[in-house]
Amino acid sequence: MASSRKNSIARLAARATGLGLVLGAGMALAQDGNLQGLRGTGTTIAGNNLTPATGTAVPGGLPLTGANPRPQPPSITSDDPAALNYSRPRKPADPRLKYAGQRKKALKPLPLLQPYPGPAAARRARADPSRGPIQPEPDTNVAAIPTLTVKARPKIEEAPFAPVGLPIGSLRLVPFVDSSAGWDSNPNRSSGGSKGSASLRGEIGAAWKSDWSAHEFKGDIKGAYTKYFSAPLASRPDGAGKMNLRLDVSRDTALDFELRGSLDTQRPGSANFTPTAVKSRPLVLGAGATAGGTQKFGGLELSLRGAFDRVSYENATLVNGTRLALSGDSYNAFGLRARAGYQITPGITPFLEVGGDTRRRDQAVDTSGFARNSNGGLARAGSTFELTRTLTGEIAAGYAQRVYADSRLPTLAGPTFDASLVWTASPLTTVSLKAATALGETTIANASGAVNRTLTLDVSHAFLRNFTLGAAATVGVNEYRGISLRENTFSGTLKAEYLLNRSVSVRGSFTHERLQSTAPGSDYTANVFLLGLKLQR
Repeated sequence: MASSRKNSIARLAARATGLGLVLGAGMALAQDGNLQGLRGTGTTIAGNNLTPATGTAVPGGLPLTGANPRPQPPSITSDDPAALNYSRPRKPADPRLKYAGQRKKALKPLPLLQPYPGPAAARRARADPSRGPIQPEPDTNVAAIPTLTVKARPKIEEAPFAPVGLPIGSLRLVPFVDSSAGWDSNPNRSSGGSKGSASLRGEIGAAWKSDWSAHEFKGDIKGAYTKYFSAPLASRPDGAGKMNLRLDVSRDTALDFELRGSLDTQRPGSANFTPTAVKSRPLVLGAGATAGGTQKFGGLELSLRGAFDRVSYENATLVNGTRLALSGDSYNAFGLRARAGYQITPGITPFLEVGGDTRRRDQAVDTSGFARNSNGGLARAGSTFELTRTLTGEIAAGYAQRVYADSRLPTLAGPTFDASLVWTASPLTTVSLKAATALGETTIANASGAVNRTLTLDVSHAFLRNFTLGAAATVGVNEYRGISLRENTFSGTLKAEYLLNRSVSVRGSFTHERLQSTAPGSDYTANVFLLGLKLQR
């Protein structure tokens, strides 16, 4: 028993001595720096044995035994002797952390919120990440929301019965033909008990306007003829037309041009044409042109225009064949006007205007022996209006005079009043006011001329979009200088128009005319009824 116990003790001592030698050799090698392979020379830990990279075993090395050996790092390349410790190295403390021992958590950006794709799509995405972002699956348990379709409100056309017109290049042309029949109680406008007559009137014309981004070209022209069946000598033509062109040189500079013309007849028995027994009414032709420009300097507006007019009288032929020379009364007029205005507000621009003109007759001395060449002047002040587009137009007052070459003819002078205003009382009602003053010519002996003043008031109301009623009244006064003669005129009209469509309309009118004169045998009264059809494109 004693010997076996001694043998056991000897074996335990030998094992302890061997383990001590191994530990001592390892410590000695660490202290002497012989483990160069562990500092980057290729020394590795293979399995449970510490061996150099060449495969040679560490001298005196013993295998590490145990059921659960500590897992070792794959390689150690640090020069720090503490790296021989197989525990995980401690990371340096982050100065941004409040406590040195606190771990820094990785800050990841928050993903964009997306709808939950459903379990099946999520499984497919995890199984195959290359399929791209997860798309949400439709939820079949939720009822579909019906889509409501809102219909656009139809656009209301302001003038559904207005003519469309014909496009000619960049112009819009609106031609028309108007034919009417009726009754005239006094075709010759004579003072005696004249005989009435059925009448037929035809009118043709057109209006046009450009569709340009800059500049403007517009105009209108019409011609008519009135036939009296019971008074053929009273049949007469009439017409008028004008064309306007504006050239915008720059934002503040514009040039204006106008051509105008008129056709009328002299009335037999009037103060200026005393014969009554004529084969036909002598014609009076008028033609003129205006050219000028406007320059703006901020709110200041300056304009200058020159004008030329030609008035021609046709010779008359009496019933007995006698020829009456009237062409010598034809004349040319040259005029120049300047205006300065200042815009107080965008809708009100007061102005001052001055002008002068000269008239030269084809025959220096008329049949009465008077030299009627003359020079005239005009000065007036007024303003243009555009108040919220309900009141637009122009109004002016001033003084005009005309001096004749013949000293026996008194100076023709007097105050003037001119206006052209349009008041839109409502979208259905329109009121217009026109006033004009002119120094008219005459061939009456000893009379230099007449101051002609007219005032017209026109009211129209649309009861339907295609049915309009209107009324107009015109009052005129002609005051002659050099003789005691005054004429008062009045004209009143009631009119109606029914538009069948854009191209066809039915029109009817009644007009009452009256003249009161201080000259004996010059008064007259006339009533005119007309009903017609107008075609336009």
